[in-house]
Amino acid sequence: MTMTFSFTKLAVAASLATGTLLTLGGNAKALDFGFEFTTTLSEYNSPTGNVLLESVQIGDEVVSDFSYINAAEIIYNDPFLNGNTGAASADTGDDVTDGVRAEDATAADVVANLGTNNLNHIIDTEDNGTFVIDLQFSKTIDNLLIWERGRNSKLGVQAVDANGNLIGERRVIGKNMWSDAGYSIDTHEIGGAQAVGSLGINISEDLGIESGQAETIRFFSESSFNGPDWKFVGTNANRGIDAESVPEPALAVGITIFGSLLMFRKRPQLA
Repeated sequence: MTMTFSFTKLAVAASLATGTLLTLGGNAKALDFGFEFTTTLSEYNSPTGNVLLESVQIGDEVVSDFSYINAAEIIYNDPFLNGNTGAASADTGDDVTDGVRAEDATAADVVANLGTNNLNHIIDTEDNGTFVIDLQFSKTIDNLLIWERGRNSKLGVQAVDANGNLIGERRVIGKNMWSDAGYSIDTHEIGGAQAVGSLGINISEDLGIESGQAETIRFFSESSFNGPDWKFVGTNANRGIDAESVPEPALAVGITIFGSLLMFRKRPQLA
């Protein structure tokens, strides 16, 4: 169903070379799990154009250090025969740059659309489609930020360990859990703009991973989920660590030797 484009919060924060910086947010509501966040865009051409993610605000923290996927394994995807058959396919806005459109999506197609900051590169799922896809991040994540076009579908997630085993909690995001992301998109698969929903998933609190970090997440949909149309990124679990503040190995050794020499230096005699 086509939804009317609307902003619940809109603030012009700065002018960038790529466009206008927009801060977009949703209405608060009770959640069974997960958290709300504010989406900030560096470019928003139109519902059919580029929608480029700049940063998000989680509570008081503004995060721009994202982790994108660099590998995908399609465990199962309903085969595409023709028409509305199949499940997860690659889709983009009508006027976006780059991205992939493919009904019978391959793992490479999935990575091409989910491995960018363009929120108008998505995975579109047919209404009764079933899929299971494991997605690996380039950097370890501590939060999962998910957007869903239409705010009318369920979507399942669970962490996966290095051996491909499911770990932690299996979560299904309900249709009523999506908060308003503040923008709309219109992709090739549909005939008009639809509002986008968003939800954040914390790896520790929501997925039950004791370390609070994950490198691979399984996304899944069942025939009753009403075909989620989705995009996501992770937040770098090691953000804020300044590599330049960590001494080089040779420097660290030198500091240690110098410290040892000082310890063994003859102390002056007391008078």
